[in-house]
Amino acid sequence: MTLRYEHSPRPVGGPISFTLKGERLTVDSGRKVHEVSLGAVETVRMTYEPGRFGQKVYRTRIRMQDGRTFAFSSLTWRSLVEARSQPEEYRRFARGLFSAIAGANPQARFVAGKSRPVWVATAALTLASLLAMAYLVWRALQMNATGIALLGGLFALVGIWQLEPLVRLNRPRPFSPDAPPEELMPQGS
Repeated sequence: MTLRYEHSPRPVGGPISFTLKGERLTVDSGRKVHEVSLGAVETVRMTYEPGRFGQKVYRTRIRMQDGRTFAFSSLTWRSLVEARSQPEEYRRFARGLFSAIAGANPQARFVAGKSRPVWVATAALTLASLLAMAYLVWRALQMNATGIALLGGLFALVGIWQLEPLVRLNRPRPFSPDAPPEELMPQGS
């Protein structure tokens, strides 16, 4: 069975296509074509990366034993200002690829979220930012600066809206290749 996926990772530049056939993956960037033996995969990492204007972007990064990496995401850029989510295509390809990797290399690691140091730093900065906003609102209310307090509260709400999923979804944890975390798979449109 052959499985294909294509996406444009940036607003400029061409698409990258992936063709999975058995234990081989062909990655075609338009400039270069790489043949990847799935038996040489070391780590598969799924992450959530917020996009612009509330777009949810899910990314899978594959690290080979020789250190090379490649990635694909659930978002494809169509122009400088237009991006489209590909939830069904991404889910189907990711599940097929995970299964093929597990079959080709049972020692491959499957992890969800960011690395522990990156996640801890992100969580700490998020907490510090929200505490600073809470302090600003508290001080503004003490000084009867209601406008500043409301603005600070608005910024805090926007911060929570953007940062909470980034911290929650990117918590580092292993996963089984036949049961990837549903929260890191895009939902149908």
